Amino acid sequence: MIQSGATDPNTRALINALKKMSTKHNVRIWKRVAELLSRPARKRAAVNVGKIGRHTHEGDIVVVPGKVLGSGMLPHKVTVAALNASAGARSVIVGAGGSLISINDLLSQEPKGKGVVIIT
Repeated sequence: MIQSGATDPNTRALINALKKMSTKHNVRIWKRVAELLSRPARKRAAVNVGKIGRHTHEGDIVVVPGKVLGSGMLPHKVTVAALNASAGARSVIVGAGGSLISINDLLSQEPKGKGVVIIT
């Protein structure tokens, strides 16, 4: 079976940017995120806000290489970078005092990946 990769040009550009940043700064986390995003869309992570709340602490930076869904509660504020998020997830994250940003924005804010956690 031939694996074709992401067909969305924005996703392909993001994967290439992650790989370049990983090589430039010698940081493996961006390479791992690029690998997770290279999966077919049906196999990408779909993470509920409740899982993010259980596995993080106040002020953490989280990368979700897929979609964030709004089921559950978020007891503290976190910064979540995701490929996509539902409207319910956006309201829960912002309601807890956190922020939802794109992975590109996180890549420019934290090029070394310091303090970034991947949740799948």
